[in-house]
Amino acid sequence: MLRHFQKFTQLLNVRRVGAQSCCARWGSGILGRRKSAPLPLLLLLLGPWLFLLAAVPVHAQSVRWDPPGGQLGFNQVSDLSLTFDNCEPDGDPRLPAVNGLVFGPPSQSSQTSIVNFKVSKTFSFVFPVRPTKRSALTIPAFDVATDKGRLRVPAATYTVGDATVGNTTVAVKDVTAARLETPKRSYWAGELIPVTFTLDVRRRLFYQFGPGATWQPAPFTAEDWSKPDLAEALVRGEPRAVLTQTTRVLGREPGTFTLPPASAVAVLAVPNGGFSLFGGTTAEPVQVSSEPLTVTLDPLPPAPADFSKAVGQFTLVSKIVPTTAAPGEPITWTLELAGTGNWPDLAGLPQREVSSDFQVVQPKSKRTMKDGSLFEGTLAEDVVLVPTKPGRYSLGPVKFTYFDPKTGTYKTLSSEAVTVNVTAAAAPPAPAAATGPVQFSLNGATPPSSAPAAATVNAVPPVPPDRLPRDPLPGRATGFAPLRGDTLWLVASIPAAALTLLAWLVLAALRSRHRDPQRLRREACAALAKTLAELRTASAQQTVGAALRRDVLSESRHKAAPTASPAEAPEARQLTSSQLLQQWQIHSAALWEISHAAPGAPRLQAAVAAHSSEASAAWTKLWEEADRTQFGPDTPLPPDWVARAEAALAAVQVPSWPVFSLFAPRNFLPFLFSVFLLSALSPQLSAMGADSATEHYKHAEFPAAEQGWRAAVAAAPTDWVAQHNLGLALAQQERWAEATVHWTSAFLLAPRADATRWDLALGLQRSGLAPPELVDFSRGEGRFALARSASPGEWQLALVAAALLIAVALIVLLLRGYGRIGAWARPVALATMLLAVLLAAAATFSLHTYGQLADPDVALVWKPSTLRSIPTDADTAQKTSPLSAGSLAVADKTFLGWSRLTFPGGQQGWVRTEDLLKLYR
Repeated sequence: MLRHFQKFTQLLNVRRVGAQSCCARWGSGILGRRKSAPLPLLLLLLGPWLFLLAAVPVHAQSVRWDPPGGQLGFNQVSDLSLTFDNCEPDGDPRLPAVNGLVFGPPSQSSQTSIVNFKVSKTFSFVFPVRPTKRSALTIPAFDVATDKGRLRVPAATYTVGDATVGNTTVAVKDVTAARLETPKRSYWAGELIPVTFTLDVRRRLFYQFGPGATWQPAPFTAEDWSKPDLAEALVRGEPRAVLTQTTRVLGREPGTFTLPPASAVAVLAVPNGGFSLFGGTTAEPVQVSSEPLTVTLDPLPPAPADFSKAVGQFTLVSKIVPTTAAPGEPITWTLELAGTGNWPDLAGLPQREVSSDFQVVQPKSKRTMKDGSLFEGTLAEDVVLVPTKPGRYSLGPVKFTYFDPKTGTYKTLSSEAVTVNVTAAAAPPAPAAATGPVQFSLNGATPPSSAPAAATVNAVPPVPPDRLPRDPLPGRATGFAPLRGDTLWLVASIPAAALTLLAWLVLAALRSRHRDPQRLRREACAALAKTLAELRTASAQQTVGAALRRDVLSESRHKAAPTASPAEAPEARQLTSSQLLQQWQIHSAALWEISHAAPGAPRLQAAVAAHSSEASAAWTKLWEEADRTQFGPDTPLPPDWVARAEAALAAVQVPSWPVFSLFAPRNFLPFLFSVFLLSALSPQLSAMGADSATEHYKHAEFPAAEQGWRAAVAAAPTDWVAQHNLGLALAQQERWAEATVHWTSAFLLAPRADATRWDLALGLQRSGLAPPELVDFSRGEGRFALARSASPGEWQLALVAAALLIAVALIVLLLRGYGRIGAWARPVALATMLLAVLLAAAATFSLHTYGQLADPDVALVWKPSTLRSIPTDADTAQKTSPLSAGSLAVADKTFLGWSRLTFPGGQQGWVRTEDLLKLYR
């Protein structure tokens, strides 16, 4: 077929009569032994075949790394693309492990181009990579599955050098520095070692710091890092932004140890050669590591026999209550050890000795650590002693020996001995029941037994037990969350069914436009036209080079200001000539589908040639002239540059959006498919998660049950059964405040259920939260009894039903007035209208009783917090107010982990989002 197509092309170039005879002879060879064939007939027969032949791709398939080699920056994140030419991957590729190279999760991109009837397709996985050692790295060759079969990816080798700032030659270590320091180099084994991590960055290149330091100081044990402390300082006469964090580590064995480096992320405002819309800079994160830390641990001096292995500073307190008792009356002996030291190595408190005349209840130790600390805390132990005979007994002293690293000596803490008087009683105590607590004597003696004596017992009415959490409920039940006022009246007056088709068509059109592969190119064309119009109207184009120097100087001064950021610079002033050229380069790269952050002229030339070889030279020359004007020594822009740029842009033909593509199945059907899929699967998936959580709850695995029900609540916030069960799991973990919030949500969604009413009363009793509205609803007296007969959402639906009933009654009266129906219509209509008015009055009264609990954005503050006038912890001069646990307010706005609360009196303020929980969302 290809040979015939070439022969046909040659014959088309033959002139006049010769063309007819040649075509006739060639046609006779194809169509048979006919002497001649008309040329239109040949074109009609061969046209479809020639079109199919032209559309067949002729490129071979391959998979390769892009770039195939080069240099990577040590500990710096770079992008490597695994590019599929004329094929697509069959699943996610499995990369070989490379020692010293960390791969991040990839992003995806694809591109299709047709040049000279040749179709080429590329699909790329873009992997962020970070070298972790300074040596050559080789990604070995491996096979990958594609839709064309398995293909071989050739090996790629990269060298590792110093990380650089952007595309410059400036090393990252020249603009950032990280240090890991201790006050001294030698410590005792078991002594706490304070460690300070400091990261500083040149102020003119600083944008922001990352989340904080990361460090794994094995074999030492370390606390969490403190909150980052940000400051500015002069380092070698240069202003720098400084981040400081502290921690403490514990080493147990003597010797010299070299701990690994600590690292943190700093985001730099990197100049990128003028190729940026935002002031010529790009925010680039870099990871900065400190040098390793060397620490020497000296062995402890010879220890006394009673050494407790404790190293640090401690206090010991002993309390005995009461000191006078009768036989059978309990005496509590409390011993409490507190201080700072190697708490992870402490096994317990010293042993205590008591007389065999006491029965001893098994003691239970309670260790309480300071928030966020491993090395500061208390250890308390209560021993209950039950004397069996009168007498005077001496309890104590108790001794505790530890090593004080500050003085380098052993110290012994000793409690005072306390004398306990056990007086004779009128009647001997009854022996302990077999089912009572386990009793034993600390010195191994068997406690004496005594015979029970007859006693007169006064009749006392039984005391009802305290409330306990009920069993979890099976299945799922969705309540109706309330609507806002404007939405409620809209639902009551305008049915939304008529807008469904229109919304469907709009969504399909938006999806079609969004997925149109030429959308970005059309947007780039429009942006280029606007930029060139601004350049044309700019005065004195020949002085663009000089203006650029002034712009760069102004921008550098602007970056030096401590309150300015790279993203805010373009908004503070009108775009300059240099920025217009930068915009032209940005939109040109988008027009020609260049994904590189800062492409040069060669890359642009290749990209333009892939679309149109005729336009390649013009666009490349425009790009090179723009680069010389921006970066050359006082090089003005050619006078005809804008005209040539407009002409080059006018020659670009980008296909418009095909309107009828919205009816394509990929655009028109997903909406309907999603609706049916979600409606079909959502109940089953939620039920599966709830059933699993119920099984965990039955086996007393309360944290696992919490996770299951929390996922169910996240998927369906109006599922009051999931809210009820989540509260049960939290209550079993002694998290009563959080449980009360979820029980309140369940009550507001289903106030008629016995379980939700029980939960609300239990939560208010155990948590200490007492919002007046919830207390009244829990009691259910007076108007609150009527209000809690339905949820706020159901009362709103009742308002909608009342409005519909009034409308029906008016229609019936109209039909009666026109004589269409009988005389029965008037009393029926009046009765219906009266019923609707009563229903609307009850709904309005109940919603008023719910108050702000009927607002869909209402939230409950579940722990004590602080209400701030602005959403930040940094500004200490702002006005603040304590916010009590149990406060109810409307959370109408969020900002970076903060929520704005609006109280009934109109007061507003900001609070941390984790301190509150929304009741309906």
